[in-house]
Amino acid sequence: MKSLDKKSRKDLMEVLKNNYKIECEKIKNENVFLDEENNIYIYNNIPIAFIKDKKIYPTIFLINECETNMNYIKVNIGAKEKILNGADVFRPGIIEFSDFKKDEIILIISEDNKLLAIGRVLYDSNDAIKMEKGKIVENIHYYGDSITKYYLNKIKN
Repeated sequence: MKSLDKKSRKDLMEVLKNNYKIECEKIKNENVFLDEENNIYIYNNIPIAFIKDKKIYPTIFLINECETNMNYIKVNIGAKEKILNGADVFRPGIIEFSDFKKDEIILIISEDNKLLAIGRVLYDSNDAIKMEKGKIVENIHYYGDSITKYYLNKIKN
């Protein structure tokens, strides 16, 4: 586990702000660590970001803690369990869209307004709305995945 220096911490905060519209003042001047083995950034024993395919993504834990203006899709209750098991999001399960662009990272929210996951959209929202079937969002990180298990293991120890 490596402590980030001031510049590295600032760079991480800039990525989260510029790429994901996440502002998190409370982390700005605090110790952040990088678990290099698992590619997870940690603040106060909470995973706040992770590296996948050489790209940094926010965790659902960070999103729940900080201000964000990320775009989203809302899914019906029937899709909720599948997403929480790692499934991608298909058009029939989507009940609401915000305005997003292809390849954007968005929030996946249930109709009871719970954050389920983050994912990468495969179409612009204008095209996705017109579709009746097909995969719309690739699930990248969800409650119940390896990052969640990592977190749960951290707080137990």
